[in-house]
Amino acid sequence: MNAIGQPLSRADGALKVTGKARYTADVTLDDALHGSLVHSRIANGRVIAMDTTHAEQAPGVVAIFTTRTMPRLNPMPRPWSHLHPQGQGYLPMQDDQIHYAGQPIALVVAHTLDQAAYAGGLIRTEYKERRPAVFNAHSASEAIDPPQFLWPVTSSVGDPAKGLADATIRIEQAYTTADRHHNQMEPHATLARWGVDGMLTLFDTTQHIFGTKELVAIVLGMPAKKITVVSEFLGGGFGGKACVWPHTLLAAVAAKALRCPVRIQLTRAQMYSMAGHQPATNQKIVLGADRNGKLRGIRHESISPTSVFDTYIEYAANATRFLWGASGGIATGHKIVHVNRNTPTAMRAPHEALGHVALECAMDELAYSAGIDPVQLRLLNDTEIDPLSGRPFSTRGLRQCLIEGANRFGWAERVPAPRSMRDGHYLIGQGVAAAVYTHWRWPAKARVTLSNDGTALVEAGMHDLGTGTYTVMRQVAADALGLSADKVTVRLGDTHLPESHAAIGSATMANAGAAVLLAAKAAREKAAHTNQPVVADAEYDPIEEANGPKAIFSFAAVFAEVCVDEELGRVRLRRLVGAYDAGRIINPKLARSQAIGGIIWGTGQALTEQSETDPDTGRFLHRNYSGYLVPTNADIPDLDVVFVGQFDDEASPLGAKGLGELTAVSVAPAIANAVYHATGKRIRDLPITIEKLLTNTDDVSAR
Repeated sequence: MNAIGQPLSRADGALKVTGKARYTADVTLDDALHGSLVHSRIANGRVIAMDTTHAEQAPGVVAIFTTRTMPRLNPMPRPWSHLHPQGQGYLPMQDDQIHYAGQPIALVVAHTLDQAAYAGGLIRTEYKERRPAVFNAHSASEAIDPPQFLWPVTSSVGDPAKGLADATIRIEQAYTTADRHHNQMEPHATLARWGVDGMLTLFDTTQHIFGTKELVAIVLGMPAKKITVVSEFLGGGFGGKACVWPHTLLAAVAAKALRCPVRIQLTRAQMYSMAGHQPATNQKIVLGADRNGKLRGIRHESISPTSVFDTYIEYAANATRFLWGASGGIATGHKIVHVNRNTPTAMRAPHEALGHVALECAMDELAYSAGIDPVQLRLLNDTEIDPLSGRPFSTRGLRQCLIEGANRFGWAERVPAPRSMRDGHYLIGQGVAAAVYTHWRWPAKARVTLSNDGTALVEAGMHDLGTGTYTVMRQVAADALGLSADKVTVRLGDTHLPESHAAIGSATMANAGAAVLLAAKAAREKAAHTNQPVVADAEYDPIEEANGPKAIFSFAAVFAEVCVDEELGRVRLRRLVGAYDAGRIINPKLARSQAIGGIIWGTGQALTEQSETDPDTGRFLHRNYSGYLVPTNADIPDLDVVFVGQFDDEASPLGAKGLGELTAVSVAPAIANAVYHATGKRIRDLPITIEKLLTNTDDVSAR
């Protein structure tokens, strides 16, 4: 059998289109109560009085929890860890302090959701308000050095100062990106149920069932073995459901206090303040090159906001450490600003997608300054050695991405000068950007049961966010067992299953998939010696490989064409080609779906998405789809994607590398570079909106 590499349709497709897939909010318990959160209207201060009298008398109300009546919780564990991932370090409803607008200050529990929400609106709260700290140019000028979060905060290889000083051509610019929100189609929800034996079951919209289990156990002060977390289907995660947010903890505590299941589902507006976001960045980058465009030095620094109680870092400069070679050296650094907002979190292609905006737009500026084609400039600065670690790359298909992508796009027909291409009334621009993405590694376990009737069952505590995990794991097991894919059933999303890692970092295929492969091989070996059904468990631990002699990353090149209405300043994406090195592709149909989704995601980053903050109140202004603009079908043309990677045995026994987030990384800078080529206006503040184009004075036609 040869299931791997086949463009199989989703195994769960029929369940989803017929409404039979059970998402968290679809889980029903006859005796479940509904919780509605009341949130703070101010961003900084404290609650001095709360009147719940009318709310308590409202129809259907069972209980109202306030900061005074909410049971006490154990402190959040420090430091932050993927093993117990709290979304924010500040415990909900444990005191009267207000640190961000939208912070939960009361929980109403009633027989129906409408009753709970209505009663919540009857609660009257008095505050002692302080002016909120917000992220702006002034606060950014007072940014501080944070403690390490994921990677080292700063890095320096070689002598970048000398490399920049010796450079013939120097590009020094500032780039900014906006606050953004995940806006998953499925809102966050938790249904908590306690058993008479003290066992807690959480039906939760989470990308990390085992991390949720561990974190809840710590905060509630109970053994993790007494908690079960279930998340069989997710309607989008994008990183925002990888942590435990306040509503999950509050649902568990309320259910215990009331001895009855409690469901809390966030509204769309509440998702903007209670479940993380991608923070804005202020980035400064300096590129130094010789007259031929060969890089001599790079310095990249980024500042981003975080909450007043956490030190989350958006590592925007991280990818600069290993995308291009610079003979003199490379230096990077990150700072943070504490402001009155909820803690930021990972959002599809965190760190890399933001940092590539500065790096790849600056590379485009360098190409124009040096008089070199942007593709040729990147080929010139390609490197086979990771500049940060000094290790050779396991596989680095970036050159192939650039060449194949350029050929498919027709890059050779591009007229280099800005404002030189037109289609009737419209200015036409074409831009390119390269991309690199970290290869994440986590241990994973899986179990395969092989029955006498020639069918197999795969069990693993991993997740399907809508990416096709149920399908690709079926293909991996089928290949190893010598079965057709339709003979394999896959069970995911329950902590009773073998422990796996979070569905983050585009890591599921390479890591959890490797565990399935090993378990299937072990089951087949056992079956060769018996006529009975066999069960085989396996664990994949990539720690030894992670410390191996090779540097492992995924790579991409994105080519974009835009048309710009010069009078109105409206930008439309006309076509786009994405070329990707993600190692071995297990299912080309699902991989293409991932790429299309990533391109759409990056288009939003480039042209429409921004969460604006009121500078006086500290609130996010537009907390719904009418104010927060995401691309629609009308905004996206036909997209062309190609996979050029090869089997990478250093990355995984499956030969696969991360793909899902890679596809979102360099779409925005490719579009930004195309807008410059069309208009001669360099917009260094994303998203590129009509007003920015109409008021920008950086116009080559005026020079």
